[in-house]
Amino acid sequence: MIRIEKIAIIADDYTGAGDAGIHFARFGRKVELLLHIDALTRKRRDNIDIALTSETRFLDPDAAKGVVSDMVRQCRAAGYDRIFKKIDSTMRGNPGSEIEAVLAATGLSAALICPAMPKTGRTCVDGEIYLDGVPLHQSDIGHDPFHPLSSSSIADLLRLQTDLPIGFVGLNEIEAGEAALRRTILAMLERGIRLIIADATEDRHLAALAQQLAAGDLLSVGAGGLAEALARLCAPEGLEGREERKLLLQRPIVSVVGSLTEVSRRQAAHADKSGLFRTIDISSDAPAADIRMACETRLSDPSRSQPNILLRVVDGERPDKISREDGERVAEKLGLATASICSLVPCRTVVSTGGSTSMAVAEALGIESVDLIDEILPGIVVGACNQPDGSIEWFISKAGGFGDDSLLTEIDARCVSA
Repeated sequence: MIRIEKIAIIADDYTGAGDAGIHFARFGRKVELLLHIDALTRKRRDNIDIALTSETRFLDPDAAKGVVSDMVRQCRAAGYDRIFKKIDSTMRGNPGSEIEAVLAATGLSAALICPAMPKTGRTCVDGEIYLDGVPLHQSDIGHDPFHPLSSSSIADLLRLQTDLPIGFVGLNEIEAGEAALRRTILAMLERGIRLIIADATEDRHLAALAQQLAAGDLLSVGAGGLAEALARLCAPEGLEGREERKLLLQRPIVSVVGSLTEVSRRQAAHADKSGLFRTIDISSDAPAADIRMACETRLSDPSRSQPNILLRVVDGERPDKISREDGERVAEKLGLATASICSLVPCRTVVSTGGSTSMAVAEALGIESVDLIDEILPGIVVGACNQPDGSIEWFISKAGGFGDDSLLTEIDARCVSA
């Protein structure tokens, strides 16, 4: 066990903040996910970790760097000296420029970087990312319409945005033991290496990396896998095992599918055919009045008795490349539609897939922050809403690019009828 007073987790989108923050919550720490950094100054947070979204996934690298630099300064001014830089496990967004920004703002000499998440099939071998054994750039995520990738190499993807010297730690060095790994890292620091990329194919590799982060002299950079390993290491006394929590999630569920990955499309299609959801399809070009009317019409249909509601965007075939503006428009329309649904039907539980969609939906519902509570399935994060009118109790978020086709129906199986 190591003692860390307060941790600030900085991700580039909502689901990333939840993916990392939930592990610290599961190991006994209090974690609040703030939708906006200005909420940091509104109340005193003693012994509370924070998870933040910079919403920089779709900004250009220089703009993202500026936003993250300012966010780190505000966190440190509020007493959060330990920063965990959450990056996407598939290196989408601006990881290079944002890591560089955090290093500059904290004064740390180097970052230890590992985006692996073995529990969801995401591994790092010889400095390259694999998704269920498939090289990243050849996977469905590699063809993401917002961030198509031409390489699976972590170093190559970082070099698109930073000139900082890069080093590499392989599985042999990680398995050589804590002292030997420390010597390897110190030798890299002496050579001026600033970005240390590490392999991991199993949780024990991530645990070994977390031990190297204990001293606080390296910036922690990774996805949910490294966050979990570090959370286990700094768990309060007696809570080194993850807490089991009983949650009473209530139907009806509103499931909002905003991610355009093929995985999310299959999950929505499976839910649509399950008989558990009334499906509302909207067009991203539809005016606000038409969206509300479509929701009212579908929900008032007496022939429909499904307990839950599925909301998705249908715009024909997925294009190879989608602009940031297109993505923001889709997310905004889904947020508007979700707010309309929740004003018509008493819904206590909202499920949202995709980072931009989750942020837009949370804002449309008036959610100010979320207390992270549990992870009911790998990568499926449950939070208790802090919302002025208290109408929404649970907000469940999921990144778009993983999970079985039956995921949305599996979430339903964990709910009870109101």
